Amino acid sequence: ISGDLQGICLEKGIELERMEMLQFHPTVYVGSSAAQKQLLTEALRGEGAKLVDEDGYAFMKEYDEREELAPRDIVSRAIFDRKQVTGGEVYLSFDNFDVDYFQERFPNIYASLKDFGFNLPKQRVPISPAFHYAIGGIKTDLNGEIASVKNLYAVGEVASTQVHGANRLASNSLLEGLVFADRAVKNILAQSVTYMPKEFSISQELLRCEGDKSYKGELRRIMWDDVGIVRTQKGLEEALLFINETLDKEIGRFLKLRLLTAKEIVRSALKRKTSVGVHYMKKDSPEISE
Repeated sequence: ISGDLQGICLEKGIELERMEMLQFHPTVYVGSSAAQKQLLTEALRGEGAKLVDEDGYAFMKEYDEREELAPRDIVSRAIFDRKQVTGGEVYLSFDNFDVDYFQERFPNIYASLKDFGFNLPKQRVPISPAFHYAIGGIKTDLNGEIASVKNLYAVGEVASTQVHGANRLASNSLLEGLVFADRAVKNILAQSVTYMPKEFSISQELLRCEGDKSYKGELRRIMWDDVGIVRTQKGLEEALLFINETLDKEIGRFLKLRLLTAKEIVRSALKRKTSVGVHYMKKDSPEISE
């Protein structure tokens, strides 16, 4: 998600909610330069794959008694912390797998990582958590209709239906999409007249300006460091300062929309002082409760 659409919603006064709820997948292959990274399914850990550090030490027992089977947010924080503590990489190790069984059980993963030069399950794979799913989004009713704009609907990851709580279970978003798409279609067909407000026009602002690339890179870094897996009051405040300062510069429309979305994420995170689900606030002031 680049955040363009959410930025447009903010410009048009469409309400977004729970934007601080960003889910990270724990195990994504980090060796590829491709924009779309290879996600390594949790089924691997479910069948015995281990998270290990540079020394081959399986460290998850230090973080949760469920070890590799702990919820996504706990596993992601453990990996994030281990990388910071050791200064090295974290790997997914497949030592417990038989070669033939692995190839038969996970043929797609075997084939795709073979293209990157891995001989699975004999080699371990460097991994990192990565942003995976936006739990919050455009506020809708139970029919997928946006409350502030009649006859405008949002379904899927872009919508905030609240069915996931603070920590989405794997694949539940597919069921959510099916249910709310069905409800939205039925609601639309039941309407006698459909229209869109005239004020929904396309901006004529320049899409890009010189310097956007460097600002975008800095925004990406700040969102990862300060608004990512582990957050602090100070980090969020510093992120908000950068966003506001950059919005005051001469920037292109794409970057502006992303900054508006980032600002809403930070503001939502600052409002929620207590850690819950994917929103984890590390205590750095008396107001914060982990």
